[in-house]
Amino acid sequence: MKKALSLLFALLFILPAFAQQKEKLSLQDIYYSNKFFGKTVQNIQWKPDGSAFTFTELNPGEKIEDIYQHNVATGRKSLLVKGTDLKIDGQQIKMSHYQWTDDGKFLLIEGPVKSIWRHSTQAPFYLYNLATKKINALSNGNIHLRNVKLSPDGTRVGFVRDHNIYVVDLKTGKETAVTNDGTENILNGEFDWVYEEEFGLADAWRWSPNGNKIAYWRLDQTRVKEYHLIDEMGQYNTVFDLKYPKVGEQNSIVKIGVADLNSRKTTWMDIGANDDIYIPRIFWTNSSGTLAIMRLNRLQNHLEVLMAGVNTGQTRTVITDSSKTWVDVRDDIFFLKKSDRIIWTSEKSGYNHAYLYDYDGKLINRITTGKWEVSSVDGVDENTGWIYLSGKKDSPIQQNLYRVKLDGTNFQKTSGEHGWYNANYSPDYRHFIEFYSNASTPTETTLRNADGSLLRVLENGKIPELNNYKMVYPHFLKFKTTDGTELNAYMMKPANFDPSKKYPVLVYGYGGPGSQMVVDRWGGSRTLWHQFMTEHGYIVFCVDNRGTGGRGKAFKDLSYLDLGKWSVHDQVEGAKYLATLPYVDASRLGFWGWSGGGYLTCMMMTKGAPYFKAGVAVAPVTDFRLYDTIWTERYMGSPIDNLKGYNAASVFTYAGRLKGKLMIVHGTGDDNVHYQNTMQLMQKFIDANRQFDIMFYPNKNHRISGGVTQWHLFTKISNYFFNNL
Repeated sequence: MKKALSLLFALLFILPAFAQQKEKLSLQDIYYSNKFFGKTVQNIQWKPDGSAFTFTELNPGEKIEDIYQHNVATGRKSLLVKGTDLKIDGQQIKMSHYQWTDDGKFLLIEGPVKSIWRHSTQAPFYLYNLATKKINALSNGNIHLRNVKLSPDGTRVGFVRDHNIYVVDLKTGKETAVTNDGTENILNGEFDWVYEEEFGLADAWRWSPNGNKIAYWRLDQTRVKEYHLIDEMGQYNTVFDLKYPKVGEQNSIVKIGVADLNSRKTTWMDIGANDDIYIPRIFWTNSSGTLAIMRLNRLQNHLEVLMAGVNTGQTRTVITDSSKTWVDVRDDIFFLKKSDRIIWTSEKSGYNHAYLYDYDGKLINRITTGKWEVSSVDGVDENTGWIYLSGKKDSPIQQNLYRVKLDGTNFQKTSGEHGWYNANYSPDYRHFIEFYSNASTPTETTLRNADGSLLRVLENGKIPELNNYKMVYPHFLKFKTTDGTELNAYMMKPANFDPSKKYPVLVYGYGGPGSQMVVDRWGGSRTLWHQFMTEHGYIVFCVDNRGTGGRGKAFKDLSYLDLGKWSVHDQVEGAKYLATLPYVDASRLGFWGWSGGGYLTCMMMTKGAPYFKAGVAVAPVTDFRLYDTIWTERYMGSPIDNLKGYNAASVFTYAGRLKGKLMIVHGTGDDNVHYQNTMQLMQKFIDANRQFDIMFYPNKNHRISGGVTQWHLFTKISNYFFNNL
C-alpha cells in the first residue's frame, strides 16, 4: 500500500512535467502535412441581394465539395447544393469554384482547374439551375475554357476558347463566336505572359452593364521574341516556346474592341497611333455607351484615363497622373452608378489617396488626406454616401479598415486591434466578412455590420497544433541607420534565449520597390520555418530597406534607376546594427531570400560583402536585362538610357567580390525568372575563380513546389546554414 501511494505521489509530480514538454518542429510537418492549416471559410460568394453568402466545405465522407448558405440575419447554415448531385451523364463533377448569376437563379460551376501561368487557368464549366437542379456543360464539356463569366442580366455566358471569345444563349443553348481571328499570336479576351504577370490580370474581356456588349483586349504578340524552356526529363529533351519580352525588346500590340452582340459588329477604340504603350485596365462606366480605358506610356510615368464612346470609338482624356519616376497601376477606380462621378486614387500628394472627379476630369474633392497610404478602395455605397477602404493610417506595418463619406467627412476606423485586415463587402454594403490576423494570430474570419461591429464569428482560425510547440513570433522594432534614417524591422529570438550568449543571425530579405516584409500579419509556413531555425539556435532578423512600401512615394522612389543601391546599403546597415547587440555573433550572419530576395542575397554576398558568412538565393534575378519589360522598365527605365544603372544593379558587376558560402537554387521550368539568370552568374563566378554551390529543381517553376519538393528544398536550405553558419 505504501509503495502504491509513493508511486502515486511520484506520478503527480512527474505528469505535469511531461505535460509541459513541448515538441520540436519538423520540416515534414511544415511542408508535407496539414497540421498547421488554419480553418477558413472557402469560396465565399455573396448572394446578389446581400441577404446571405455561400461557401464550400469538403464532405469528409465523399471527398467532394458541398455548397452551403449562411443567412446573415439568422446565422443559419444550410446545405444549398450537395456536391454529389453535380453529375453529367452519371459522371461526378469535381467542383473547384462557382459563381452566382445576378438574378440568383443559376450557379456557374467550374470543374477541375489546370494552371497556365500565375493567374490564368483553364477548366470545364457547367451551369446549374437551382430550381430544377439540372446541370448543363458549356461547350460540350471542353476542358480548355478560360475567363468564363455570366452576363449581368443572366441570359448569356461568355468564355474564351482557342484564343477567341464565345457567347452562349442560356435559353436556346446556341453558341456564337464574338471573335474569329484568334491564333497562338492573336489573343482575344486573354493576356500574354507579361501582361498577366506584371499587371496582375488573366481575364481580358468585360460585359457591358446591360449585357449586350463585350469590351475586350486583343493582343498581337507576333513581334515578341521567344524564350525556350527545355524539359530534360525524357529520353529526348523537349522545348516549350514562351513569348517573353525582355528589357528593351518589343511588346505585344494591343487593341481594345467593343463587340455589339445584337449587330455582331466590333468597334475599335481610339487609343492613339503609338503601339508602344500599355493598356493595363478597362472599365465600363455607369453607361453601356461609355468605356473607360487606362493608357500608360512605355516608361510607365504617365497614366491617362480615356473616356470612349463605344459606338464611334472616339476617346477623350479626362484624368492624367504623372511622376518623375513611375505611376502604379491600381484597381482603385469606381464609376458611380447614380451620378457621373469617378473615385480615383493617386500618389500625387506624396501618399496614395482617394479623390472624387466628374466625367470631365474636374476634381470635386479629396476624399482622404494625410501622411499615410490608402492600400485599396474596396467599395462605395451610393445610398449612404460611404466609401470603404483599407489603409495604413495607424501604422505602416499594419493594414486597417476605414470608411469615410464621399465628401471626405466623418472618417472612421472600422477594424479592431493591431494587425492586418481585409474585407469582402456584401453587394448592399450593409455587412462585410472580415479577415484578420497579426504576427502571432492565424487568420480569423468574422461577419460584421458596415460600421465594423461584430455580428458573429465564422471561423476563429485557431491552429490547435501550435499549442504543442514553444512558439516565438516576430518582435517589431525600429533602428536608425548611420545617416539617421529610421527603418522598420522584426526579430525572432529562440524560446530559450539567453542574453549572455552570442547567437548567429539569419537575415531574411526581399527589398523590392513597394514591397513589405516587415508587417504585422500571420506569416504561415515562412514564419514556421523561421521558428524552426530559432529552435536550432538562430536569431531571425528582417528589415525593410529604403525603396520598400508603406511609407509614401518619396521613400519608395529611392529604388528608382538602381534597384541595388539602397537595398544593399540598408541591409548592410542592418548588419551593422546587429553587430552592436551584445547577444549577436557578428561573425555568423547569414542571408536568404526568394526571387527579388534571391537577387538581394546575391548582392549581399558580393557587393555587400564581407558582412555575411553564408547565403541562400532562391530563384534570383541576377541581371535585370534578363527580366521582362513591364516590371523592370517601370523601376529601371530603358537599358539604353540607363546603362549605368543597369550595370550598377547587376550581380555580374560584383561577381569577383564574392565572399563566404553562397548556394543558389533555381527551378529549370521557371517561366518568370529564367534559370539563365543563375547559369550566367555561374559563369561570372567561374571566370572570377570564385567557389559557390548550386541546386537545380528539374522543371519546377518559380514557386519550386509540388509533392515533397518544398520539404526537400527547405531541408537543403536548413542544412546549408547548419553546416556553414
